[in-house]
Amino acid sequence: MFGGDLDQANAALRAYVQAHGDRPWTAEELTELARLRAQWTAAARGVRVEIRPVSGPVRGAAVVAAA
Repeated sequence: MFGGDLDQANAALRAYVQAHGDRPWTAEELTELARLRAQWTAAARGVRVEIRPVSGPVRGAAVVAAA
């Protein structure tokens, strides 16, 4: 979808949160969550996003398309 690093970071973050479930987070789990979020943020900053013009009128919203 976006790029290998971002897709991998996103998948790792989602899997970790999903596996955690609805129980309270421990300090160790929050540390790992913060690490995974930092990886995702770093990967997201490396992705180039292109904003393309939209044909026709657009009201009340911006349209952004990922490159």
